[in-house]
Amino acid sequence: MPILSLASPPHRKRAMLRSNDFTNHTWRLSALQDFKPGIGQGIGFLYKLWQRLAHFLSGQLQSRDRSNLPPNISTPTSNINMPPLSPEDLVLVTGANGHVAQHVVDQFLSLPTGPRVRATVRSASSAAGLESHFAASLASSRLEIVLIPDLLAPDAFSEALTDVTHIAHVASPLAINVTDVSRDLLAPAITGTTALLTAALTSPSLKSVVVTGSFAAVMDVAKHPRPGYVYTAADWNPITYAEAADPALDLSRWPAVYRPFVTYMASKTLAERAAWEVWERERPRWGLSVLLPSYIGGPYVLPLKGGAEGLSWSTGLVWGVAKGGKLPAVDYPDWTDVRDVAGAHVRALEGGGGGGGGGVFLGGGGITYSDIADIVRKNFTQLKPSDEKQVETYHDVDTSEAAEVLGITEWTSMEKMVVDSVSQVLEYEGK
Repeated sequence: MPILSLASPPHRKRAMLRSNDFTNHTWRLSALQDFKPGIGQGIGFLYKLWQRLAHFLSGQLQSRDRSNLPPNISTPTSNINMPPLSPEDLVLVTGANGHVAQHVVDQFLSLPTGPRVRATVRSASSAAGLESHFAASLASSRLEIVLIPDLLAPDAFSEALTDVTHIAHVASPLAINVTDVSRDLLAPAITGTTALLTAALTSPSLKSVVVTGSFAAVMDVAKHPRPGYVYTAADWNPITYAEAADPALDLSRWPAVYRPFVTYMASKTLAERAAWEVWERERPRWGLSVLLPSYIGGPYVLPLKGGAEGLSWSTGLVWGVAKGGKLPAVDYPDWTDVRDVAGAHVRALEGGGGGGGGGVFLGGGGITYSDIADIVRKNFTQLKPSDEKQVETYHDVDTSEAAEVLGITEWTSMEKMVVDSVSQVLEYEGK
């Protein structure tokens, strides 16, 4: 089966997570709370509610309907009661110096009886921050750091996979305005994921894999803002490889706010499709999960390198709003705190050893840039963010299956996410 097949894998599962509002610490979890029924949606909603109640009463609540799967593919059930990872386990974390991955490393190492961690980085300079911050874990052999300069090189992960029981593949660069979309963006995104999964097929010790995906692989931005639409596990970004790679691609098909990101979004979509195709074709003994956050905010574990200049794209947006000036146009009104994204990786690996593939969608807390400005104005009197208001209605996301997949019911509020992000930059700048 060719890796770049455009057929949607039938077994890809996503559970949705979304906040009530940007100050509520408890995320909405029930279908009744999240669903915004229209005339044509009511019947489907009632059927879904009845189906979930039937699953619950039968004790077979699952992460989503997999009725289209061949009978020889198992369906993993709730991960809530899965045992934690032990000191005998070894977790490989790729891109460990990145915003999300450094939290994944930190959370695993914070578990008193947790696993050992093997962290990969691309350069010695990237390793330096980890070596300094996690010096005690390095000294106790809880942590080791491995240099892999080129994730696309043949056999790049061969040695790094030795004795590994779990993989958190977080490494994923954000590339915009590349010269050759196929060569510089699509192929690296796809190969960077499939190369690791292919190498993992020969690992006798591996139990589970989690890949950091993106809401970019879910959202049909051509239909933005799509008020009243509820994104679910069935949704895929519809762009194809041929469309994205076409040098004559007509970007006017998409709203202006998304045009710089159309090919990047295609890369995330095609990489996830390719990952599921590897899993489906090979049917490995280990489970696969793909986490799909949108924008990610929150502080860094490692000291900021270069202050605001070292921020990720999304945390840079938060800081940009805090500094003042005209607000960006709303593009992705869904956010998740980085600490929660990392925690989802930990839980996905703990529950991913059942043999079947699975995935979890992480949609954030439903805030606009004017909401972020309001939070900054409330908590930082020295800053003067814009007072303009963004009141347009946007899409929603179905969160009804999230609790069963990861067992997470309490999430960091959007206010804490913004406050902690801004505080860290201000501390660096001495303000």
